[in-house]
Amino acid sequence: MTNNKILAKMRNNQPARGVWLGIPSVHSVRLLARLPLDFMIIDMEHSPTSLENMVNMVAAVTSSGGPQAVVRLSQASSENIKSALDAGAAGIIAPMINTREEAARVVSWAKLPPIGSRSFGSSYAGLTWGQTPAENARISNDQVMAAIQVENKAALDNLDDIFSTPGLDMVLVGPLDLSLSLGIDFFAGQPSAILDEAMEAILAAGRKHNVPVGIYCPSAEIARQRIQQGFLFVNVAMDTTTLIEGVKQALQVSETSIREE
Repeated sequence: MTNNKILAKMRNNQPARGVWLGIPSVHSVRLLARLPLDFMIIDMEHSPTSLENMVNMVAAVTSSGGPQAVVRLSQASSENIKSALDAGAAGIIAPMINTREEAARVVSWAKLPPIGSRSFGSSYAGLTWGQTPAENARISNDQVMAAIQVENKAALDNLDDIFSTPGLDMVLVGPLDLSLSLGIDFFAGQPSAILDEAMEAILAAGRKHNVPVGIYCPSAEIARQRIQQGFLFVNVAMDTTTLIEGVKQALQVSETSIREE
C-alpha cells in the first residue's frame, strides 16, 4: 500500500490534479497548498528555480499536509534525481526521454536496490512520509514516482519499448515540444490530426502496459478535456499564467468602470 496519493489515485484510474510552479517562491507554495490539489510540480527545466529553491519548496509542500511535491528535473541525471528525492519529493519527472534505455536509467536512478541504484542518505525523505529512515528505505520504491516525459517524435517510434520499462510509474506528454518536433504550430491553437494521432498512440501504449499517462495543460478547460480523454495526471493551472490572467482580468474590470465614468 503506497503512501503516495498521486500513485494511489492513478492506480485506481482516477485523475490526479495539480498545479505547475515556475516561480521559485515558498510563499506561492504555501498559498496554493491550501487548495485541494493532489500535487504541485516544481519545475527546474524551464524556470529560474535553483537547488536551494527546490529543497525549500518541497519542504513547504510536504509540511502543508495536503498536496505532494513532484520535481520536473532540468535534465535526467543521477545527481538531479537524488537531490529531488533526498529533499523529500514524492516523485520526479525526467524530460526528453526517447528510448527504453533512457527510461530504464531514470527508473534505476530513482529506485533503491534491488530495483535500482539510488543511494540512500537523507532523513528528509522519511519526514515527508512520517517514517523513520529505516521504514522509508524499506518502502521507498513503492511510494516514489519515477516518471518520464515523451515530447519528441523520436519517442513515438519506441512507445512499446518505453512503456514496458520495469518500474516506470507514469509517462507525461509534453505537447508543446512534441508539436514542434512534428512540425506543428502549437501556438496557432488549431486542431491537428497528426498531434491527435500521436496522443492516441501514447494513451494506447499506456493502456496496453498499464502505465498511467499524464499531460501538461495550458488551461483549465484543456485539463478538463484531457481528463475526459483518459489522461490521469494533469495540471489544472500554472502559477505564472494564472497570475498574469488574474491581473489582466482585474484591469479589464476596472477599465470598464473608468469608461462608465
